[in-house]
Amino acid sequence: MSSASGTFTLSAGFQLTPGDRIDTRGGGRVVIDLSDGSMVVIEPQSVVLLKDYRQAGSLRELLEITLGNVRVRINHFVGKPNPYRMNSPTASIAVRGTEFNIDVSAGGDTRVVVYEGVVEVTSLSDPSHSILVEAGRGVLVQAGQDFHLLAGNSNSPAGRRGTDPGDHHGVRESNGAEPNGTPLASNQLHSDVEGATQRSIASSSYDDYVSSLSEPHLDSLENPAYATQFENSEARFFLLPTIGGGPDVDDNPFGPVGARTSDYSVTPQVSMFSPIGKSGFVIGGDVSYTGASNNAERMAADEDPVLPGQNPAFKSLAGNSNSNFFTGSVVLARKMGKAGSFGIEAESLHGNGSLTSTVSDTDAGTTSLEQIFSRSGISQTRLTAGYSRNLPAHARLGIFYRYGFISANDHDLSHTLNGNPLTLNSTDTTGHSSEIGFRLRGAFTPRFIYGFTGSLVKISLADGLVRTHVANSHERDRAQRGSAGLGMGYAVNRRTIFIFDLDGGTSRVAASRFETATGNTLQNGTANSHFAHEALQFDVSRRVFLSASYMHVWSDQHLSVNLFPSRAGVVSMVQDSFFPVTPKAWQYAARFSDFGIGWRFSRDLFLQYLYTTNYDVTTPSHELMLRYTFRFRGD
Repeated sequence: MSSASGTFTLSAGFQLTPGDRIDTRGGGRVVIDLSDGSMVVIEPQSVVLLKDYRQAGSLRELLEITLGNVRVRINHFVGKPNPYRMNSPTASIAVRGTEFNIDVSAGGDTRVVVYEGVVEVTSLSDPSHSILVEAGRGVLVQAGQDFHLLAGNSNSPAGRRGTDPGDHHGVRESNGAEPNGTPLASNQLHSDVEGATQRSIASSSYDDYVSSLSEPHLDSLENPAYATQFENSEARFFLLPTIGGGPDVDDNPFGPVGARTSDYSVTPQVSMFSPIGKSGFVIGGDVSYTGASNNAERMAADEDPVLPGQNPAFKSLAGNSNSNFFTGSVVLARKMGKAGSFGIEAESLHGNGSLTSTVSDTDAGTTSLEQIFSRSGISQTRLTAGYSRNLPAHARLGIFYRYGFISANDHDLSHTLNGNPLTLNSTDTTGHSSEIGFRLRGAFTPRFIYGFTGSLVKISLADGLVRTHVANSHERDRAQRGSAGLGMGYAVNRRTIFIFDLDGGTSRVAASRFETATGNTLQNGTANSHFAHEALQFDVSRRVFLSASYMHVWSDQHLSVNLFPSRAGVVSMVQDSFFPVTPKAWQYAARFSDFGIGWRFSRDLFLQYLYTTNYDVTTPSHELMLRYTFRFRGD
């Protein structure tokens, strides 16, 4: 703190005087108790000047907030709030309410959220322009621009943390970096590429505005237009190790199989977004890596159908696969007018994998041994354009279009049967993808939020196929998938929220394979499916927070495959490594649940453990999530 007598560190019980300047950029939180019972909480990374609030007048000057976040609770005299005024670089806030929050960015932009009562906000660049903000609402004031209304929250968020205005008089100091709110929702995204699973968690704070209810980093990477919500530079580190297992029992032509599988993956990710001065532009992006490994051992027994118990046959499989994926993206976004924004994103993914497989087949005392070692690679470049716009009634609409170029290959490096070399299988794929989607978010009330989403994805691939004992061929693949979803969340109180999701759609996949030498059709297949799922999630949050979710899926699939002879008269079925449209034994899990427990060390650091199950279809998986956010503020 600084005053006319110099600069020094505050201590509990210190008596402030008008003209004192409080600077918490070095850490800590300052709580000021006023003589009339009112209270002011100055959060870390803030700069505030105490005005001469004792002077008489219709409105008494209380604070000049240059930077940071200040929480104010004004006491009542004879049922009426005390008349105070507070100023920021862009706004003047006249207190007509009892509890509200003021947040001032490094550029002077001012956000005011009212929790109780009414506050009058006036633009300093146009003093004739003012607005009354009621409980459960907020306003954003920017120099030279109209007011931007926001949805706040009528409930007091987790900002009090037990601070009682009757505890002391004068200054109370807290150095604890406690959380600035509790998680409102979590949304999980799954993506499987060559057996590697990546899961991202998006969470938001209970008293954030509806325009940023989900995690802004993930929002901005999906639709680059959302990146304009970053008013200060911000970076995030995310780490997700996962340990799980595969099917315990599988049905295949060899009969029941006993399986022992194990797999793990690890996914570190770093993302960063930063405004470019006061130009309205925001630049950002992310870099991530996923490493995954899977080990499996299976044993199958098959009796002679004519003489049961005679000529026993056994088949065992031991396999190991490893994969690595690297992803990087760059985002550039700009505000367009007062309510819209536009952004573009360039993203690149590169991955590689290896597979080692040993199959031992014993029949009537004779054993054959087949060994395969193969490598695969995949690369994808995607370009995304996005637009978002704030709508009336505290809603926000985002639309994006994405186009991608795909290249992949899967090659056997060695393939032997009892030590004798066999033809090396290979697949070479090129193609493109396109996707258009939208997302609409809003709030019916400060406690009741909603969201709609929809997308249409199309993929087109061309493959060159080489397979053992089969004529060389090429394949044309086409797929499209449309889906739509509805999500709703209701905050029972500031610690507990229920989330309900309903999603459904349809997909169509078609593949036609042709003999390379003659162009004759060898195989074609189509798969049409319809799906729907509903999910319910329950979160209880504080410093220690718990979560539980349940999802039920309904699905049906119609598969049709036709085979034709090659010029040698051979009829065979070939499965594409990247685009399978063939009859295949598979297991269907209709129910899924996540159960989690976590610890929020501070506003920016949390650790969570998740237990995921599909109720005995496969063995459960265990995930540990660590996320840390770096926030940068200018002077």
